[in-house]
Amino acid sequence: MILNHILFFGCWVVFYSLHSLLLSNKVKAKQPFGPKTYRLIYSIFSTLTFGFTLLLGASIYSGFVLPPNQTTFAIGLLIASLGFFVIKRGFRNYSLRVFLGLKKEDASETALKTDKLQGKIRHPLYSGTILIFLGYFIYNPLLVNLISLIALLLYLPIGIYFEEKKLIEIHGKSYLKYKEEVPALLPKFRLF
Repeated sequence: MILNHILFFGCWVVFYSLHSLLLSNKVKAKQPFGPKTYRLIYSIFSTLTFGFTLLLGASIYSGFVLPPNQTTFAIGLLIASLGFFVIKRGFRNYSLRVFLGLKKEDASETALKTDKLQGKIRHPLYSGTILIFLGYFIYNPLLVNLISLIALLLYLPIGIYFEEKKLIEIHGKSYLKYKEEVPALLPKFRLF
C-alpha cells in the first residue's frame, strides 16, 4: 500500500516537472511547431497526464487521514467551490482559447494584466487550484488526496519562481514593480 502512495507522489513530481520544463522559454524556442500549435499540443499532453495521475490516485486503496463527517463534507465543498470561482474570475483577464492553444495570441493578450483579480493576487489560477485541492481533501480526507495537496504545495514555489522569471524577461521593471505591490497567492487584508 505504501509503495502505491510513493508511486502516486512520484507521478505528481513527474507531472509538475514536465509542466515547468515544457513551458520554459528554452523548450518553447526549440520546438518545431508554431506557438499556437505548441500550446495546443502542450494543453492536450498536460490534460492527459493530469487525468492519468488523478485516475491513478482514484485506483489506489487509501485510508482516511481524518474521520469524514457532514461538516467536513460541507466545508470541503465550500472551499473547493471557492477555488473554482477564483479560477473562473482569474480567467477574466485572459482568453481561454489562447490559453488552450486554440487561438493565436495577440499583443493585447501578452500585455501585463494588473487589474481585476490580478490586482489582488498575481497567480489566481494557482490560488484557485490550492483551494480546490484543499477543499477536496477536507471533503474526502483520504491519504491520496493529502498526497495530491502536499505535492501541489511543494511544487508551487518552484512553479511560481520559473513563471515569474519568464514574466520578468517579458515585462521587465513593470513586472518587478507589480511583484512588489501584489502578493502571489493570498490577497492582503486590511482591517482599517
